[in-house]
This record gives sequence, structure tokens and C-alpha cells, in this order.
Amino acid sequence: MNLFKNKHNKIYSGIKITLFIAFYFTFQKAASSLLIPLDFTNYYTLYILIKSLSVVALIIAFIFVYKLENRSPRKFGVIISKQSLKHLLIGLVLGALSITIIALLLFATDNATLTYSFEEPIFSFNLIYVLIIFILVGIDEELLVRGYIVHTLHRYNNNYVVYIIPAVIFSALHLLNPNVSVVGLINIVLIGILFTYMTLKTKNILMAIGFHITWNFFQGGFFGFNVSGSTLWDSVYPVRIIHDNLLTGGDFGLEGGILTTLIFVIVTMVVYLIPVEDNQ
Repeated sequence: MNLFKNKHNKIYSGIKITLFIAFYFTFQKAASSLLIPLDFTNYYTLYILIKSLSVVALIIAFIFVYKLENRSPRKFGVIISKQSLKHLLIGLVLGALSITIIALLLFATDNATLTYSFEEPIFSFNLIYVLIIFILVGIDEELLVRGYIVHTLHRYNNNYVVYIIPAVIFSALHLLNPNVSVVGLINIVLIGILFTYMTLKTKNILMAIGFHITWNFFQGGFFGFNVSGSTLWDSVYPVRIIHDNLLTGGDFGLEGGILTTLIFVIVTMVVYLIPVEDNQ
């Protein structure tokens, strides 16, 4: 019995994923330790730099994978084509619509309200920073989880492993977030499963990236809800939570509410009905 290689004489997926994640977090930690002591007048600038370096860490890691395993980025769902860009657009629309529906339901049921009115949107330059941050977060987390982890597991493991393990890892990445909740972590597992389904159905990660970006931006940058527990965002329409309950998700944000659970089920059915063409 070989402790490091499977029956295909390949290094176990778990070992590869552990090394990949270790490199990613070591690089990210080193970059953060160098940047945080610097005097940034704008918190967003620091966040953008850290997230940018996280993406750089992933690019470097993928270069090593290519050199060691001869597996190009396409093998990990990183495909830019006319069809994959359509998938990106679909993801962007689905993410924006999902948050808008949840927000309108909360407004209609008097569980939340706008701080001002729909006629009084707030536009500031900081919104550009917020958008850039959420673009980087979407790219960063999807390259790591749906890009590397899902595609590494998908080579030699059954679907249960491919769907559940990355989703649990994805949820675990949010364990140290402020205001974390059990329902929130469960919902992040569910959205992880949804993102994996998007990725395997379309054979690229762009739909998941698109959904991830607008899901976060419309939560925090447009409507002003907390995003995975974070409360630091400028927004077009700041909101006030009236009732802290399982509909609103409390301080963790919409991801801690059961409306999000319902939306994930609906979006999964919508994605199931979307016809898929070849990525070429």
C-alpha cells in the first residue's frame, strides 16, 4: 500500500489540495503581514492589495501545477471563450437577481427597510473600490475552490466527494468571519454545491465567478446588507434590519437567512434548465 499514491499511481488528491492550500495561505499571510503595518488612509485600498496578492498567489500555484503535472489552466475550468463569457453573464444576472428578490421580500414583509428612499441613492467613489474588492473575491475564491479543488477531486473521485468536500472547505474559509452563524455556514455549503454544479455543467468556472461577484456586490455594495458577517461596505441603498430573525440572517447578513436557502434551491433548478454548448 502506497501512502502517497492512489491506484492510478498518482499522488492522492487530498495531499495535492493540502499543499496547494498551504502555499496559498502562507503567501497570503506573508503579504498581509507586510501590508497591514503600512499607513493606508483608505481601508479599501489595503483590502484590494491583499486580495490582488491572493490572486497572484493562485496564479503562481497554477504555474507550478502546470510545470509539475502538465495540466494547463483549461484543465481547471479557466476557459475564456464566447460560450464561457455567456456563462459569466448568466452568473452575473442570476447573482444580482437573487439578492434583489431576497431584499424585496424582506422589505415587503417589514423585516428590513431602506435607510433612505429609492429616490435617494447614494453614489460615492468608494463604490468603485467595493466593486473591485468583490470582483477580486469572486475570482480568488472560485480559482481556489471550483478551479483547483473541484477539478483535482473530479479526476479520481465520485460525485459525493466532488460536491461535498469543496463545499465544506468553502464554508470553512468563512469560519473566522465576524458574526458567523450556523445557518450561515450551512448556506455557504449549499452555495458551494451550487457553484460546483455550475462549474461541472458548463465545464468552466465563469458562471460561478459571475454569480459570486454580483451576489456579494448586490448584498453589500448595492443594498448595504452585511456580507458574510462583514459590515464595512459603502452602498447605494443602506438598509436597516427591523427584525433579527431567520429571514434576515441577523448580523451575518442574508447568507444567514432561510430565504437564501430557498433561493439557492430555485437557482439550482434554473441552472439545470440552462442549455449548455461547447466552450470552444
